[in-house]
Amino acid sequence: MTILKTLESTGCMTPEIDLLQPADPFLDTAGEDLRRRIFITQENSGKLFCLRPEFTIPVCLRHLEKGWIKARYAYSGKVFRQRGDETHEFTQAGFENLGSENANDADIDCIKTALHVLEQAGQKDLSLVLGDQAIFVSALEALRIPQAWRKKLIRAFGDDAMIKQYLDLMSSSEEKSFDSLSQEIKAALETKNLETLTNVIEGEMLEQGLPLSGGRTPAAIAERLIEKAELASEKLDTDKRAALEEFLAIDVDLKDACDTIEAYENKHGIMLPRARDELYARYEGLKDSDVNMRYRASFGRRLDYYTGFVFEVYKSEQTNPLVGGGRYDRLLTLLGSPQEIPAVGFAIWTDRLEGNEGGMSA
Repeated sequence: MTILKTLESTGCMTPEIDLLQPADPFLDTAGEDLRRRIFITQENSGKLFCLRPEFTIPVCLRHLEKGWIKARYAYSGKVFRQRGDETHEFTQAGFENLGSENANDADIDCIKTALHVLEQAGQKDLSLVLGDQAIFVSALEALRIPQAWRKKLIRAFGDDAMIKQYLDLMSSSEEKSFDSLSQEIKAALETKNLETLTNVIEGEMLEQGLPLSGGRTPAAIAERLIEKAELASEKLDTDKRAALEEFLAIDVDLKDACDTIEAYENKHGIMLPRARDELYARYEGLKDSDVNMRYRASFGRRLDYYTGFVFEVYKSEQTNPLVGGGRYDRLLTLLGSPQEIPAVGFAIWTDRLEGNEGGMSA
């Protein structure tokens, strides 16, 4: 049985998704990690298109076009994405569950469906890694990490090198220099009033004969300067950095995750809302699965639309995942839905499957 047939047997519909896709939805919602790897072309009218880099976004757009609230989808087909040493054209199969209100049940079902598909495709000796951006956000809030830095840390979640870079900047005793700014801009910057600063910048640009359009606008420059000033004024003390690094270093068997989080909370005198309950529920839902399961606090997937739990499935001793997925409740709103539609799903890299069994035909 092919992967697609296995997914269809779980009640999934299989929409037809064009090979050539409008590029804007990917550029606007997928994040830098995907944006820099897609293949873009431009038609005579100037509209940008791209070779299909993944299925999740076009499946969600099709769901919105139909006006549906709840549905299960499966897909299989060619996608095109730059992947380092791996081929840029490959077959991807996957699953999307849109509109299920019970998030935990849908999350467990998503993982079990992925494991079932892999088992039907003849894959053995599998291991599962779980992460959760929402738990990371709770840790940032509980540790009272400066608000100015939280957004950057959340955007960097899943990129260990970038997280460390931001922690180094936050811990640095060096002050950011604004010496190149005029006294008028410095004075306006101290007010932290966007309108005031924008007016001053606009005035100086006009005096210098600089265009107000065609590049960064005075408002964009002002907003960036205020952000830089806020970041420069907020520093991370040694204890908070150590506590955050300790959290990010958590890497335990899923059955031990709740106790580990509780010990961390007790040590630092904080609470991580719902973290233990959600980890316990996931373990209870998955404990009968015949795979090695770990919770890794620093694990995230570098797509902007992921909002909560994420997972990957590996074959023992391999470094590239066979499956990657998670929850992306914000995506359909970003794509134009007037209401939030819960969403969770996964993609399978069929070219990484041992024997390439089951993944090549739709």
